[in-house]
Amino acid sequence: MKSKFIGLFILVVLFSVTSVCYALDLCYEGIKKKNYDDAIRECTKQINRETEVRDVSISYTNRGIAYAGKGQYDQAIADYDTAIKASPKYENAYFSRGNAYYAKKQYDEAIADYNKAIELNPKNPHPYYNMACLYSVRACIWLRKSVENGFKDWDGIKKDKDLDNIRNSPCYKEIIGK
Repeated sequence: MKSKFIGLFILVVLFSVTSVCYALDLCYEGIKKKNYDDAIRECTKQINRETEVRDVSISYTNRGIAYAGKGQYDQAIADYDTAIKASPKYENAYFSRGNAYYAKKQYDEAIADYNKAIELNPKNPHPYYNMACLYSVRACIWLRKSVENGFKDWDGIKKDKDLDNIRNSPCYKEIIGK
């Protein structure tokens, strides 16, 4: 009798754990499959506690990622803000909010969030990479502004080794008229 009870107990525990994991996976799986509407729906269920979750800040962050995937960056940022308020040390919320700011061309805000993500987890390579991309974009912005404000040393621009990393970019070619 005791072994039947233990077997039933294990079965109930496995069912409970599987249900929780499955619910968590539905939100994330929607994002992985780029089915953002389903992801938003499932993440919202988690946020509303209709589905069991371990940490609601993850659900807010994932829903923000889904909103960002749909190009709804303001809604994504609102979800990241809520996640950060709930878990101020959750580095993925900062990283993801930085991505939304980057997409909105709000570079100073993106830099601040990438720096915070790096501070919280210096081993995560992704904020470093996105920071490099952001500074590359900013290089074109600053070069364009210098030309718009009268810088005309075209030979200097073409020979300056510091600009080698953007020389093949469309913005560089547009600036020098190629």
